[in-house]
Amino acid sequence: MAHSPFPARHAAAAVLLLFASAAAAGPAFAQAPAPPIEIKTCTILQAAHPELPFWYPFGPTVVINTPVADGIRIDYVNHAPQPADRVVFVVDYRGDTQRIIDVGRFAPNVTIDHTFGNFSGDAYLGPNPNACAVRAVRYIDYTVWRAP
Repeated sequence: MAHSPFPARHAAAAVLLLFASAAAAGPAFAQAPAPPIEIKTCTILQAAHPELPFWYPFGPTVVINTPVADGIRIDYVNHAPQPADRVVFVVDYRGDTQRIIDVGRFAPNVTIDHTFGNFSGDAYLGPNPNACAVRAVRYIDYTVWRAP
C-alpha cells in the first residue's frame, strides 16, 4: 500500500475547503449581457376581414370561417449609443419559428414600431407568440452584437 504524503484528515479538509471556496465564488459561468435592443411588444395581428384571405386579390376568394393571422407587430427600442441598421428577431408562434430582419436606420432611445407579414394566413391562436427575441444587431459602423 502506498503511503500518502497527507494524512486522510488533511485530504478531507482540503476537499471541504475547495467546495466552500467554489460556493462562495458563485456560479462558474458569467451572466450574458442584456441585448442592446429592448422589445416592448411583440404581437400577432388578427385579420380584420377573414372573408378576404391574405392572398386576395391575387388568388381565388375562398370563404374562411376561422380567424387567421395577418402579420406581426414588433415595437422595440435601441439602447445602444449608436444607430443600428439591421435587427434580427426570432419569433416562435404555434411551433413555427421564423426569422424576421428589420432593415433601416434605428436611432438610439427611439421606439421603433414595425409590422411584418410573417405568419400571415396561419391560424390565429391569440396575440402572444410563444417566444420573441433579438438574435443579432448590426450598427452603422458595421460592428455586430449577437445573442449568446
